[in-house]
Parts: sequence; structure tokens; C-alpha cells
Amino acid sequence: MSAPDRIDKQMRKFLREAAGSGHPDAMYWMTTMTHVEGEEAYAYLLRAGELGSRGAQRDLGALFATGDWAGPKDVELAVYWYRLAAERGHVDAQYNLGFMYILGEGTRADVKEGLRWLHLSAMQGDWCARHLLADLYRNGYYGVPKSTEEARRWDHLQLVAELKRQRKRRRISLGDLRDPY
Repeated sequence: MSAPDRIDKQMRKFLREAAGSGHPDAMYWMTTMTHVEGEEAYAYLLRAGELGSRGAQRDLGALFATGDWAGPKDVELAVYWYRLAAERGHVDAQYNLGFMYILGEGTRADVKEGLRWLHLSAMQGDWCARHLLADLYRNGYYGVPKSTEEARRWDHLQLVAELKRQRKRRRISLGDLRDPY
């Protein structure tokens, strides 16, 4: 057995031991790295979410929201799991929870609450949230008040983020921050 294979085997053993000891993120990684499947994977994922793994909570939200798994589609449970992860700062969960509020899926429609979660996600760098916010404000979809200024603001933040990504720089120049409109 090669050295990388021995190290991999040892790391898998440590991960399984940590999961067996009740470490929530170890349980979550057991499911995402396909070290377990079927009912065992669901049990690990559920237990990891219950113990506070943000990744597991987000994934449970997605599974219940879409129904793309062996379990049921239940949008109210999706909101529950997304909220747990979102309240603890999970960017994708914040985006999904915000969109569910905007659409009124699994909860009553609440544009203000939806925008609050989308803003949190966008300000942490979520591309989809910035894009959606620009679109919502530009077109006034789902009862979001039209605002050209807000749409331009989110488009601009998206542009700055893209420039930064393309240039692979840590800093943005003042010229990048100037409103192009």
C-alpha cells in the first residue's frame, strides 16, 4: 500500500471515529464524502443537523425543499432547517431562506424578511443573492418595490466582485468602486 493510500485510510478511520463520538461536522462529512449511504447517511445527516452542523442543516433544507431524495418533500421543514443554518451565518442557507420568504414557500410570503436574508447572503459574497436582488429591485417581482437605485447598487457590487475575481487581487482600487452609470 502506498503512503498516500495509508494516509487516506488512516484519515477515514479518524473521521469515522469522530463521527462515532458525536462530532456533528464529522458526521456531516461522512455523508458528503459518501463514506456512508442510504439510511445510514440520512441518520448521520439528521443527527449532524440536530447537533448543529451548519452544512448538514443547509443540506437538510435543500433535501426537504426539493424532495430530491428518498425522503419526502416538505417545504415547512426546509424553512426550519434553512433557518437554523442561516441564523448561524451559512451564506447559501441565507439565500435559500430569503428566496422562500419572497416566494411564500413553506412560510407566509414576507418580502421584508426575504430581502433581509438575501441582503445578508449578498453582503457575505453570494453571487446568486446579489444577482437576484438586482433583478427583484429592477423589475419589482414578488411585491418587491421597484428601485433603479437599488438594482444599480447590486449590479455594481456584482461587477466589482467579478473584477476582483478576474484580477485575483486582494484589494480593489478606488477606480473599481466608482459607479459605472
